[in-house]
Amino acid sequence: MRRSNRSVWYLALLVALLGAAVYAQLARERSALLQPVTSLDTAAVRRIDIVCAAVCRSRRFERSPAGWQMLEPYQKPASAAAIARLLAVARAPARVRLNLRDYDLSKLGLAPPLLTLRLDDTVIELGDEDPIEHDRYIRVGSELLRVPDRFSARLLEAPEGELAEPPAAKE
Repeated sequence: MRRSNRSVWYLALLVALLGAAVYAQLARERSALLQPVTSLDTAAVRRIDIVCAAVCRSRRFERSPAGWQMLEPYQKPASAAAIARLLAVARAPARVRLNLRDYDLSKLGLAPPLLTLRLDDTVIELGDEDPIEHDRYIRVGSELLRVPDRFSARLLEAPEGELAEPPAAKE
């Protein structure tokens, strides 16, 4: 084999090895992606209930043919952006999945929960914030999760901010 042919073969082998390494790295990163809080199909959700212990006002929404409607505390059309933010909680990435039996739920703010988000029949209970990582403790059924807290402020906001049109100011 001539020297130039041998060099071409070495370069081809090197390119193939680099391609395999890139593929392996991409596969590893895909497997390491954070899993969402629930596997719920948010496009199929028909009802949203937010029950607050004492830190906010409870709200109830329902999907109708005309779009999302707030049923409680107002009976008005809901903001599509606000509904999208509420539904995004179900798909939030869970950073850590913890063993429920190893923790005192009252110390995590989950007995009773600070806030309960019900999406149809799926119940997501929100507790306190982790003091070090600033993640939110969440319980979904028998699972205890720590989730990066990018949504609790939206869940605690006033109902008026979730309406398609804010209520008229009283004079």
